[in-house]
Amino acid sequence: MTAIELRPATADDLPDLCVLHQRAQRHDGVPQVIQLDELEEELDDDHVSLAHDVRVATVDGSLAGYAYTFHLPSEVREERCYVFGEVDPDWRRHGVGTALMRWAIPRAETQLRSSGRSLPQYIRTDSYDFIEGAHQLFASLGMTVVRYTDELLRPLDDLPPVTSPASARILPWPDDRDEEIRLAKNEAFADHWGSTPTAAQHWEQMVRGYGARPDLSFIAVDDDGRVIGHCLNKRFEADDGLLGRRDAWIDNLGTRREWRGKGVASSLIAHSLHAFAAADCTHASISVDSENPTGAAHLYRRLGFEPQHRSITHEIALA
Repeated sequence: MTAIELRPATADDLPDLCVLHQRAQRHDGVPQVIQLDELEEELDDDHVSLAHDVRVATVDGSLAGYAYTFHLPSEVREERCYVFGEVDPDWRRHGVGTALMRWAIPRAETQLRSSGRSLPQYIRTDSYDFIEGAHQLFASLGMTVVRYTDELLRPLDDLPPVTSPASARILPWPDDRDEEIRLAKNEAFADHWGSTPTAAQHWEQMVRGYGARPDLSFIAVDDDGRVIGHCLNKRFEADDGLLGRRDAWIDNLGTRREWRGKGVASSLIAHSLHAFAAADCTHASISVDSENPTGAAHLYRRLGFEPQHRSITHEIALA
């Protein structure tokens, strides 16, 4: 029987964890290459403690996997704690993933219950649909499938024309309005499944952190200059060699409810696609909840995006 040991992570572990994560991505065919800066940013968060919320799995002293929990406190709608991690391909089917998840699920439950709030509470994790072992593991631990997220792709040719919707303007992402845009984003996402208001700290990370490209991003404003929509875009150059193309990501797109159906989102996307092409990218990617209530999936297809990959979200709902 494999003797698996779990211990808290330290900052010194991060380079080795990044290498392990990259090995797992290559083995599984994941269309991404995580970088050390990216992993460090994910784990350098007020809601993640290396000592309490991250566990490293070793077998006979060899690094075999890791997992961490990411608790998202919320005052409205729901409260979530996500579980992330990887197992080295050489140690799959040895109980490493099970050991890590059996630590992570109780840890996530503790974090959620310690908030003292009466909101619905969920432990969630996700993985690409083609990583069958992960889904078998999640199911064996009592997690159920609750959502599907599709990744779509389009080449940067035959671009839609750049236009502005009536009574609105599309502007380059400003340097001094991040807080105003955050509040607009939170309002726009209020009816999206699994969404709770983004805190200022996490918005700063999204807008200015790893991969963020505000220089390729846009906002929409009405005649009074009020933010009515946003399109925050990202670029991950480390993925280019693996993909054989240069993708830019439409990472976070939202429109205030009263402006939906008036061409705001399509205008923001069109401006983004032209900016991507001018930056020498070859393709644009976007992800969408398969049950998005705004009709986003239909809009993206109409603008030339086609499905490439799908991920599956599993959860445990706390009683």
